[in-house]
Amino acid sequence: MYEIYPTRFLTDPGPSFDLISDVWFPRFSDTARFEELYDEEKECAEQILLDLTGFILYYQNCIPEAWSFSHIEHCLLIDFPRSLSRSKEYECCIHTVFCTFFAFLNEENLISDAEKIICSLPSIEDEFFEAIEDVNLYSTRKALIVSAMDDGIDVNDSDALDDYLLDIAHREMEGIDPDIYEKINEVMKSWVFPFSDSRYLAAIHEADGDDLVLIISLLLGSLTVEEGIPPLEWDKDSILHAIQTMLIPYPFKKRTRETCIPILRAFFTYLGDEHLQPHAHEIADFILPLHEEMISYTPNPDNEVEFFFAQSVLESGVDINEEAIGEFLDENKEALILDYISSKGPGAFDVLLKNSGFNPQVIDSPRKTVELSSIPKANREWFITITDMIDTFCDERLDDEYADICRYVAGKLARKRDCQVSRGKITIWASGIIYAVGQINFLFDKSFEPYQSASDICKYFGTSKSTVSQKAQMIRDLIGMGGHWDPEYSTSRMMKKNPFERFLMSGSGLIFK
Repeated sequence: MYEIYPTRFLTDPGPSFDLISDVWFPRFSDTARFEELYDEEKECAEQILLDLTGFILYYQNCIPEAWSFSHIEHCLLIDFPRSLSRSKEYECCIHTVFCTFFAFLNEENLISDAEKIICSLPSIEDEFFEAIEDVNLYSTRKALIVSAMDDGIDVNDSDALDDYLLDIAHREMEGIDPDIYEKINEVMKSWVFPFSDSRYLAAIHEADGDDLVLIISLLLGSLTVEEGIPPLEWDKDSILHAIQTMLIPYPFKKRTRETCIPILRAFFTYLGDEHLQPHAHEIADFILPLHEEMISYTPNPDNEVEFFFAQSVLESGVDINEEAIGEFLDENKEALILDYISSKGPGAFDVLLKNSGFNPQVIDSPRKTVELSSIPKANREWFITITDMIDTFCDERLDDEYADICRYVAGKLARKRDCQVSRGKITIWASGIIYAVGQINFLFDKSFEPYQSASDICKYFGTSKSTVSQKAQMIRDLIGMGGHWDPEYSTSRMMKKNPFERFLMSGSGLIFK
């Protein structure tokens, strides 16, 4: 799991490593240029050159005598940032050691492209240091090792690193059956981590560690957690079922959707070549035709809204856990609704409200019945009068649920000692309460039921629309009434149509109902 090169080299690495250790480095270390290096650079120099040699040979299949600037550039800007797991002090020495070493190679005429490499290395220095510190470029395996180093774990102790991984897995998979938990942990340790640093994944343009973990986690969730199929028993039929029922409908980002099948094909090719999964080669050959189905997928119209919001969550980059997703949706729901309407064009608002794919389950009300005994005595007469007026209006024009919510609002106002509900016309209070509740439940939208216009409410109570609008805003501010889909003040009909009620977290990642 922790070997720096997760699979066999295409070319025997022995002669290349021997050339560095036995010939080039001893000669280099005996030069005045080498003596100009700082002590820490001298200490790291041989290992840096061995890492360079191994990475270029493993990922680019090029021996030292044939190195060119393009090989060095690829290693510095792509392969090292993705897969080299060394200390920060070591990373700081890399560029200077390279510049000094290639100056030596040029003077000794040991490789033909040395002069170009020397001239070009300064131009990518800043880019290298930015890339080597960019955690978004880390492979899954490197992310684990760097995290362990930051937490003081000796990453050269495989048992300590195993225990560290187990602690992480235990936190992430709390509540999962222990047998399944062990299978998932073994897949991550023995399959996913080595694959994430392999040339199989490195060959896929745009693929990254986050995509890999998400895709394999969804497979594990679908096949091993939900269906109980151990990873060693996965075959082409079970993988086909998981891809068609879980992966294709999943709200991937565009890039992830485009790389999903190539990543899976590379993953199973790797497992087959390394003899880790008995059906892997058959699966790898079988799934390639699914690529077109994956990239051309469009959601069922009934699921279009929640698909849009789930995609927005994934593209936001927030952590995929209930708390983070909940905070993101709560803070951005109005902007997301506007984005949805803007992106979908005419008719999107009706789809948003009437989408038949939303959860039909009745939402339990977070509101408690207002007891008269809970109202201060000075405000009880006001409360009785106002609720009688509200009940009559709702009886004639709306429904029982609107009446319940409006009574609840009246109760909250009556319990506020600083609210001064006794001041002002009671008809304005009554119409203001109904107006405020109606605002967040689309009461004024003709496409929604029940429907009443703001003018209808004001005409019924004999009040001015501007006065009632101001009173409604004051009421909302006083009791902290939120926007659309605030569960405390929303009707069950509204909550059924809430796109943010569609998200669930499972062991396999973010899904929607």
